[in-house]
Amino acid sequence: MTGPSFEEFISLSVDLTAFAETDLLGTGMACDYLAKVRSACGDEVVTALLDAHRAARADAAVDVASNARTPIDAALFDRALRYRIFSDDRLGPVARNVIKLWYAGMWYALPPEWIDRYGADTASGTATVTAASYQEGLLWRAIGANPPGAKAPGYGSWAQPPRIADRYLKGATR
Repeated sequence: MTGPSFEEFISLSVDLTAFAETDLLGTGMACDYLAKVRSACGDEVVTALLDAHRAARADAAVDVASNARTPIDAALFDRALRYRIFSDDRLGPVARNVIKLWYAGMWYALPPEWIDRYGADTASGTATVTAASYQEGLLWRAIGANPPGAKAPGYGSWAQPPRIADRYLKGATR
């Protein structure tokens, strides 16, 4: 059995984080993150997660003959993700951790119930993946800020509040 595909992990991550593939690859963390998920949950769980993601994309595909990245029906895809991944007792917690991993740069321990039922490796505890993962967390891009203590934006830049891009406001006013 081969290990989980890097390309499929990136595709899953794009759909879970709502960031473009280039943004995720630009962090330089993708290989480390896939390795962390594999070491914490095992290849069997990661492969099942990627299979469920592929099935969710197929469920929402506008053109059933093609399982390409586009086009998909967004509402159908949202429902398919909720049904196939987030409501699943085994895959849901792992998918939520993948989201937190990309945004915060940390792997959070899986719930004790998950570990009791499905087992987990010793690498499953809460930990920073690498020294750079905090700095590269998507959280900072999402809020238009730089991580405190890292990536200094220049003198006096913290005198102004962070700018939140309109795409993240979803109808809210400033």
